[in-house]
Parts: sequence; structure tokens; C-alpha cells
Amino acid sequence: MTKNNHMPYKYLMFFGTAFVACFLVQGVLLNRLIKIFGDYYITGGTFIYFVSPLISDVVAEVYGYRVARQILWLGLFSIIFLTTCSAIVIRLPYPSFWRVTRDAYFTVMHPLVRGTIAGIFAILVGQFINIYLISKWKILLKGKYFWLRSVGSSVIGDAITVATSITLIFWGRIPTKALMYFVIIIMVIFSAVGAIPALILARVTAKAEGLNNYDVGVNFNPFILKY
Repeated sequence: MTKNNHMPYKYLMFFGTAFVACFLVQGVLLNRLIKIFGDYYITGGTFIYFVSPLISDVVAEVYGYRVARQILWLGLFSIIFLTTCSAIVIRLPYPSFWRVTRDAYFTVMHPLVRGTIAGIFAILVGQFINIYLISKWKILLKGKYFWLRSVGSSVIGDAITVATSITLIFWGRIPTKALMYFVIIIMVIFSAVGAIPALILARVTAKAEGLNNYDVGVNFNPFILKY
């Protein structure tokens, strides 16, 4: 059963807000490296980033691919807006006593431009594959095995996103081998563990919303912005 389009969703705003918040926070913290041990490290946005695909999984499962597609575009537009504002502000004139702070601010915020450009490309490929797979597999498996579908789609989508974004963002700046190695390990673990609360959340939300969407006949073109 699909809810009448004129009936408002109760909890969709919560998922949209959470997704955008995760998207913006991980974008800002992406360039902050965290040392684990020895010469191994991860980025500051690693753990926050992996929440967003789980939110996408729940949205695609409960509300359908078209709504999940809109939320992904909302996240992309949000990070583009943040990056554009930051790129302008850090280049505006500043008082003479602010020089040290200005240089530090520039150092922190300037890489956001490169990260956003790389992230847009990575997300257009990886995260749209994620919601496409979980929607298609729901049809094939008749709505069963959300945990396996979420883990499988997230691992595939995140692997593409992480490999692409890390390569584009950090190429020539730092050694990326150790970084990518640990991020992918964390990705698999987090996808497996995080899919459990995502499963519970999907079931509770679907029941509360009265939804059981199957994306039969849906146009999966990621560039269609209308519902």
C-alpha cells in the first residue's frame, strides 16, 4: 500500500534534516586526520559519513527511491551552498589584527572546495547506486532481508564513494593507501552493525507511516529532481 500523495509524511522531515546535518558535518571534518596508531589514520568525518547511507537506506526502504533521490540532492545542494559561502568569506578583506586567525581559517576551510567537488562526483555514483540497489533488491526479494540488502548496497555504494572521494581529495597531499585501507574496514563493520538499528527504524517508521512501497515502474534516473 502506498500513501496518498496528498497526505503528509510524519517523519520524513526528521530523516531529511538528519541526512543534511551528517552531510555538512562530515564535509567540514573530512580534512581533519585522526591518528590511530603508527602511521595509520582516518579522517575526522569517517564515522559521521557512514550514518548518511544508513539514513538513505531507511528512506529508500520506507518512502521509496524517488524520495531518497530527493534527499540525496538536498544533501548535495546543501554542501554546495556551504562550500560556496565559505569560499567567498575566506577571501574577503580582514582587519590587520586578524591575520593569524585568518590564515588558520583559510587553511581549514579552503580544502572544502576540493572535497565538495570530489564528493559530488563520488556521491552521484556511489550513493545513487546504494539507493538503487536497495530498492531493486526489495522488489526481487519481496521486501525481505532488509539487513542483508542494507549491508550489501551500503558496502558497494560506500566502496565506490570512499575510493573515489579519498583518491580525488587527498591525491598528492598525503599517502592514501593506509587511509583507504582503514576507512574500508570501518565501512564494512559499520555497515554490518549499523544495519541493525536501521532495520528497526525502517520497520517502526513504515508502520507509523502506513507505508509499504515497492518501486515498480519507477524511473531510476538520478537526475530527475521532481517526485
